[in-house]
Amino acid sequence: MIASLSGFSLLPSYTVIGLTLGGVYALAATGLVLIYRVSGVLNFAHGAVAMFSTFVAYQISVVAGVPSIIGLAAAVATGAALGFAIEFLTIRPLTGRPPLTKVAVTIAWLLVLQTAAGLIWGSTGYHRPVQLVGSNGFTVPLTNVVVGYDQLTIFLVAVGLSLGTSALLRWTSLGVQMRAVADDPQAARLWGIDVDRVSAASWMIGSGMAAVAGVLITPLLNFDTYSLTVLVIDAFTAALIGRLTNLPLTVVGAILLGLVQYYPKAFFSQAGLSELSTFALAIITLAVVFRPGLATSRGRA
Repeated sequence: MIASLSGFSLLPSYTVIGLTLGGVYALAATGLVLIYRVSGVLNFAHGAVAMFSTFVAYQISVVAGVPSIIGLAAAVATGAALGFAIEFLTIRPLTGRPPLTKVAVTIAWLLVLQTAAGLIWGSTGYHRPVQLVGSNGFTVPLTNVVVGYDQLTIFLVAVGLSLGTSALLRWTSLGVQMRAVADDPQAARLWGIDVDRVSAASWMIGSGMAAVAGVLITPLLNFDTYSLTVLVIDAFTAALIGRLTNLPLTVVGAILLGLVQYYPKAFFSQAGLSELSTFALAIITLAVVFRPGLATSRGRA
Protein backbone atom coordinates (compact mmCIF):
# COMPACT_ATOMS: atom_id res chain seq x y z
CA MET A 1 0.00 0.00 0.00
CA ILE A 2 2.56 2.55 1.11
CA ALA A 3 5.82 2.78 -0.77
CA SER A 4 9.20 3.28 0.84
CA LEU A 5 11.19 6.48 0.89
CA SER A 6 12.35 5.58 -2.62
CA GLY A 7 9.14 7.21 -3.76
CA PHE A 8 10.83 10.59 -3.33
CA SER A 9 13.24 9.66 -6.12
CA LEU A 10 10.25 9.42 -8.48
CA LEU A 11 8.98 12.94 -7.76
CA PRO A 12 11.10 14.75 -10.40
CA SER A 13 9.87 12.44 -13.17
CA TYR A 14 6.32 12.62 -11.89
CA THR A 15 6.60 16.40 -11.85
CA VAL A 16 7.28 16.35 -15.59
CA ILE A 17 4.26 14.11 -16.20
CA GLY A 18 2.07 16.18 -13.87
CA LEU A 19 3.04 19.44 -15.57
CA THR A 20 2.34 17.94 -18.99
CA LEU A 21 -1.06 16.67 -17.91
CA GLY A 22 -1.79 19.96 -16.15
CA GLY A 23 -1.05 21.85 -19.34
CA VAL A 24 -3.66 19.83 -21.20
CA TYR A 25 -6.17 20.39 -18.40
CA ALA A 26 -5.42 24.12 -18.61
CA LEU A 27 -6.26 24.14 -22.30
CA ALA A 28 -9.53 22.27 -21.84
CA ALA A 29 -10.50 24.35 -18.80
CA THR A 30 -9.74 27.62 -20.60
CA GLY A 31 -12.20 26.74 -23.35
CA LEU A 32 -14.76 25.79 -20.73
CA VAL A 33 -14.33 29.08 -18.86
CA LEU A 34 -14.48 31.12 -22.07
CA ILE A 35 -17.84 29.58 -22.99
CA TYR A 36 -19.21 30.07 -19.48
CA ARG A 37 -18.05 33.69 -19.20
CA VAL A 38 -19.71 34.74 -22.44
CA SER A 39 -22.85 32.58 -22.53
CA GLY A 40 -23.29 31.59 -18.89
CA VAL A 41 -23.61 27.91 -19.84
CA LEU A 42 -21.74 25.10 -18.08
CA ASN A 43 -20.92 22.99 -21.11
CA PHE A 44 -20.98 19.33 -20.08
CA ALA A 45 -20.43 18.37 -23.73
CA HIS A 46 -16.95 19.93 -23.65
CA GLY A 47 -15.16 16.61 -23.15
CA ALA A 48 -17.31 14.88 -25.79
CA VAL A 49 -16.47 17.61 -28.30
CA ALA A 50 -12.78 17.07 -27.53
CA MET A 51 -13.23 13.32 -27.91
CA PHE A 52 -15.10 13.41 -31.23
CA SER A 53 -12.72 15.99 -32.71
CA THR A 54 -9.73 13.92 -31.61
CA PHE A 55 -11.11 10.86 -33.34
CA VAL A 56 -11.33 12.90 -36.54
CA ALA A 57 -7.61 13.60 -36.15
CA TYR A 58 -7.09 9.88 -35.48
CA GLN A 59 -8.93 8.95 -38.67
CA ILE A 60 -6.85 11.35 -40.74
CA SER A 61 -3.42 10.95 -39.16
CA VAL A 62 -3.35 7.36 -37.86
CA VAL A 63 -5.77 5.51 -40.14
CA ALA A 64 -5.14 7.45 -43.35
CA GLY A 65 -1.48 8.21 -42.61
CA VAL A 66 -1.68 11.95 -43.28
CA PRO A 67 0.80 14.14 -41.28
CA SER A 68 -0.35 14.70 -37.70
CA ILE A 69 -0.39 18.49 -38.02
CA ILE A 70 -3.11 18.18 -40.68
CA GLY A 71 -5.05 15.86 -38.40
CA LEU A 72 -4.75 18.47 -35.63
CA ALA A 73 -6.04 21.18 -37.96
CA ALA A 74 -8.99 18.96 -38.91
CA ALA A 75 -9.71 18.32 -35.22
CA VAL A 76 -9.73 22.06 -34.47
CA ALA A 77 -12.06 22.69 -37.41
CA THR A 78 -14.35 19.89 -36.23
CA GLY A 79 -14.36 21.23 -32.67
CA ALA A 80 -15.18 24.74 -33.85
CA ALA A 81 -17.97 23.40 -36.08
CA LEU A 82 -19.45 21.38 -33.23
CA GLY A 83 -19.24 24.39 -30.92
CA PHE A 84 -21.10 26.50 -33.47
CA ALA A 85 -23.73 23.79 -33.98
CA ILE A 86 -24.35 23.45 -30.24
CA GLU A 87 -24.68 27.21 -29.78
CA PHE A 88 -26.68 27.96 -32.95
CA LEU A 89 -29.03 24.97 -32.94
CA THR A 90 -29.72 24.44 -29.25
CA ILE A 91 -28.35 27.17 -26.96
CA ARG A 92 -29.41 30.28 -28.89
CA PRO A 93 -33.07 29.17 -29.21
CA LEU A 94 -33.13 28.73 -25.42
CA THR A 95 -32.23 32.36 -24.69
CA GLY A 96 -34.10 33.43 -21.57
CA ARG A 97 -34.68 29.86 -20.41
CA PRO A 98 -33.35 28.63 -17.03
CA PRO A 99 -29.63 27.71 -16.97
CA LEU A 100 -30.51 24.14 -15.97
CA THR A 101 -32.35 23.68 -19.27
CA LYS A 102 -29.24 24.66 -21.21
CA VAL A 103 -27.08 22.34 -19.10
CA ALA A 104 -29.47 19.48 -19.89
CA VAL A 105 -29.04 20.24 -23.60
CA THR A 106 -25.25 20.01 -23.34
CA ILE A 107 -25.61 16.64 -21.58
CA ALA A 108 -27.76 15.48 -24.50
CA TRP A 109 -25.01 16.55 -26.89
CA LEU A 110 -22.50 14.58 -24.79
CA LEU A 111 -24.57 11.42 -25.19
CA VAL A 112 -25.09 11.96 -28.91
CA LEU A 113 -21.41 12.57 -29.63
CA GLN A 114 -20.25 9.65 -27.50
CA THR A 115 -22.73 7.30 -29.16
CA ALA A 116 -21.78 8.51 -32.63
CA ALA A 117 -18.06 8.10 -31.95
CA GLY A 118 -18.65 4.61 -30.58
CA LEU A 119 -20.55 3.60 -33.72
CA ILE A 120 -17.89 5.03 -36.03
CA TRP A 121 -14.65 4.13 -34.26
CA GLY A 122 -15.64 1.57 -31.62
CA SER A 123 -16.18 2.32 -27.96
CA THR A 124 -14.27 -0.49 -26.30
CA GLY A 125 -10.97 -0.93 -28.12
CA TYR A 126 -7.98 1.29 -27.47
CA HIS A 127 -6.63 3.28 -30.39
CA ARG A 128 -3.16 4.44 -31.33
CA PRO A 129 -2.48 8.01 -30.13
CA VAL A 130 -2.09 10.97 -32.45
CA GLN A 131 1.63 11.67 -32.05
CA LEU A 132 2.43 15.27 -32.97
CA VAL A 133 6.05 15.23 -31.77
CA GLY A 134 8.52 12.40 -31.26
CA SER A 135 8.83 10.95 -27.77
CA ASN A 136 12.64 11.22 -27.63
CA GLY A 137 13.89 14.00 -25.41
CA PHE A 138 16.70 15.45 -23.32
CA THR A 139 18.05 15.19 -19.79
CA VAL A 140 17.61 18.22 -17.53
CA PRO A 141 21.08 19.55 -16.58
CA LEU A 142 22.38 18.46 -13.16
CA THR A 143 19.59 15.87 -12.83
CA ASN A 144 18.61 12.45 -14.14
CA VAL A 145 15.18 13.65 -15.24
CA VAL A 146 14.37 13.03 -18.90
CA VAL A 147 11.91 15.39 -20.56
CA GLY A 148 10.38 14.18 -23.82
CA TYR A 149 10.06 16.65 -26.66
CA ASP A 150 6.42 15.65 -26.87
CA GLN A 151 5.93 16.49 -23.18
CA LEU A 152 7.64 19.85 -23.55
CA THR A 153 5.61 20.66 -26.66
CA ILE A 154 2.33 19.71 -24.99
CA PHE A 155 3.07 21.90 -21.96
CA LEU A 156 4.22 24.93 -23.95
CA VAL A 157 1.37 24.77 -26.48
CA ALA A 158 -1.30 24.21 -23.83
CA VAL A 159 -0.15 26.96 -21.47
CA GLY A 160 0.64 29.32 -24.36
CA LEU A 161 -2.84 28.99 -25.86
CA SER A 162 -4.48 29.32 -22.46
CA LEU A 163 -2.64 32.52 -21.60
CA GLY A 164 -3.13 33.73 -25.18
CA THR A 165 -6.88 33.45 -24.68
CA SER A 166 -6.59 35.64 -21.60
CA ALA A 167 -4.69 38.19 -23.69
CA LEU A 168 -7.40 38.01 -26.38
CA LEU A 169 -10.05 38.89 -23.80
CA ARG A 170 -8.04 41.81 -22.47
CA TRP A 171 -6.52 43.46 -25.52
CA THR A 172 -8.54 42.69 -28.65
CA SER A 173 -11.79 44.10 -30.02
CA LEU A 174 -13.42 40.67 -29.93
CA GLY A 175 -12.27 40.25 -26.35
CA VAL A 176 -13.78 43.57 -25.34
CA GLN A 177 -17.07 42.53 -26.94
CA MET A 178 -16.95 39.19 -25.15
CA ARG A 179 -16.42 40.90 -21.81
CA ALA A 180 -19.28 43.29 -22.54
CA VAL A 181 -21.62 40.40 -23.38
CA ALA A 182 -20.50 38.58 -20.23
CA ASP A 183 -21.23 41.62 -18.08
CA ASP A 184 -24.65 42.50 -19.53
CA PRO A 185 -25.96 41.04 -22.82
CA GLN A 186 -28.86 43.51 -23.05
CA ALA A 187 -26.61 46.53 -22.56
CA ALA A 188 -24.19 45.08 -25.12
CA ARG A 189 -27.02 44.92 -27.67
CA LEU A 190 -27.82 48.57 -27.02
CA TRP A 191 -24.19 49.44 -27.75
CA GLY A 192 -24.50 47.73 -31.15
CA ILE A 193 -22.68 44.52 -30.31
CA ASP A 194 -23.89 41.43 -32.16
CA VAL A 195 -24.42 39.27 -29.08
CA ASP A 196 -25.27 36.16 -31.10
CA ARG A 197 -22.08 36.45 -33.14
CA VAL A 198 -19.95 36.95 -30.03
CA SER A 199 -21.58 34.02 -28.27
CA ALA A 200 -21.03 31.78 -31.29
CA ALA A 201 -17.39 32.89 -31.46
CA SER A 202 -16.86 31.95 -27.81
CA TRP A 203 -18.32 28.48 -28.38
CA MET A 204 -16.21 27.98 -31.51
CA ILE A 205 -12.96 29.12 -29.89
CA GLY A 206 -13.63 27.22 -26.66
CA SER A 207 -14.55 24.04 -28.52
CA GLY A 208 -11.53 24.38 -30.80
CA MET A 209 -9.33 24.54 -27.72
CA ALA A 210 -11.03 21.42 -26.39
CA ALA A 211 -10.09 19.68 -29.64
CA VAL A 212 -6.44 20.65 -29.25
CA ALA A 213 -6.50 19.39 -25.66
CA GLY A 214 -7.98 16.08 -26.81
CA VAL A 215 -5.31 15.53 -29.47
CA LEU A 216 -2.49 16.47 -27.11
CA ILE A 217 -3.62 14.15 -24.33
CA THR A 218 -3.95 10.97 -26.44
CA PRO A 219 -0.38 9.77 -25.72
CA LEU A 220 -1.01 10.16 -21.97
CA LEU A 221 -4.06 7.91 -21.51
CA ASN A 222 -5.98 4.97 -22.88
CA PHE A 223 -7.34 6.49 -26.05
CA ASP A 224 -11.03 5.56 -26.21
CA THR A 225 -14.38 7.34 -26.32
CA TYR A 226 -14.88 7.22 -22.54
CA SER A 227 -11.48 8.43 -21.30
CA LEU A 228 -11.52 11.55 -23.47
CA THR A 229 -15.13 12.37 -22.65
CA VAL A 230 -14.47 12.45 -18.90
CA LEU A 231 -11.69 14.98 -19.54
CA VAL A 232 -14.46 17.48 -18.78
CA ILE A 233 -14.38 16.44 -15.09
CA ASP A 234 -10.76 17.51 -14.72
CA ALA A 235 -11.43 20.64 -16.76
CA PHE A 236 -14.33 21.56 -14.46
CA THR A 237 -12.13 21.11 -11.40
CA ALA A 238 -9.49 23.45 -12.83
CA ALA A 239 -12.19 25.93 -13.88
CA LEU A 240 -13.62 25.91 -10.36
CA ILE A 241 -10.22 26.83 -8.96
CA GLY A 242 -10.38 29.83 -11.29
CA ARG A 243 -13.95 30.52 -10.04
CA LEU A 244 -15.18 29.94 -13.62
CA THR A 245 -14.02 33.45 -14.54
CA ASN A 246 -10.29 33.92 -13.92
CA LEU A 247 -8.26 32.42 -16.76
CA PRO A 248 -4.73 32.79 -15.28
CA LEU A 249 -5.92 31.25 -12.02
CA THR A 250 -7.58 28.47 -14.01
CA VAL A 251 -4.23 27.68 -15.65
CA VAL A 252 -2.54 27.57 -12.23
CA GLY A 253 -5.32 25.33 -10.93
CA ALA A 254 -4.99 22.98 -13.89
CA ILE A 255 -1.26 22.57 -13.36
CA LEU A 256 -1.86 22.02 -9.64
CA LEU A 257 -4.43 19.35 -10.52
CA GLY A 258 -1.97 17.54 -12.78
CA LEU A 259 0.61 17.45 -9.98
CA VAL A 260 -1.95 16.42 -7.33
CA GLN A 261 -2.98 13.48 -9.51
CA TYR A 262 0.56 12.18 -10.01
CA TYR A 263 2.50 12.93 -6.81
CA PRO A 264 0.60 10.36 -4.69
CA LYS A 265 1.50 7.66 -7.23
CA ALA A 266 5.12 7.93 -6.12
CA PHE A 267 4.13 6.57 -2.71
CA PHE A 268 0.86 4.64 -3.23
CA SER A 269 -0.04 2.02 -5.79
CA GLN A 270 -3.81 1.67 -5.53
CA ALA A 271 -5.94 2.01 -8.64
CA GLY A 272 -8.23 5.00 -8.66
CA LEU A 273 -5.86 7.21 -6.68
CA SER A 274 -5.88 9.93 -9.37
CA GLU A 275 -9.67 10.04 -9.37
CA LEU A 276 -9.72 10.28 -5.58
CA SER A 277 -7.23 13.15 -5.64
CA THR A 278 -9.32 14.98 -8.24
CA PHE A 279 -12.49 14.46 -6.22
CA ALA A 280 -10.87 15.72 -3.01
CA LEU A 281 -9.48 18.81 -4.75
CA ALA A 282 -12.87 19.53 -6.35
CA ILE A 283 -14.66 19.31 -2.97
CA ILE A 284 -12.12 21.59 -1.30
CA THR A 285 -12.40 24.08 -4.17
CA LEU A 286 -16.21 24.09 -4.04
CA ALA A 287 -16.10 24.71 -0.30
CA VAL A 288 -13.73 27.66 -0.72
CA VAL A 289 -15.05 29.24 -3.90
CA PHE A 290 -18.77 29.00 -3.17
CA ARG A 291 -18.73 29.64 0.54
CA PRO A 292 -21.57 31.86 1.78
CA GLY A 293 -21.09 35.55 1.17
CA LEU A 294 -18.64 35.18 -1.71
CA ALA A 295 -19.98 36.90 -4.81
CA THR A 296 -19.04 35.81 -8.31
CA SER A 297 -19.30 37.58 -11.65
CA ARG A 298 -18.99 36.09 -15.14
CA GLY A 299 -17.51 39.27 -16.50
CA ARG A 300 -14.64 39.42 -14.05
CA ALA A 301 -11.15 39.17 -15.57
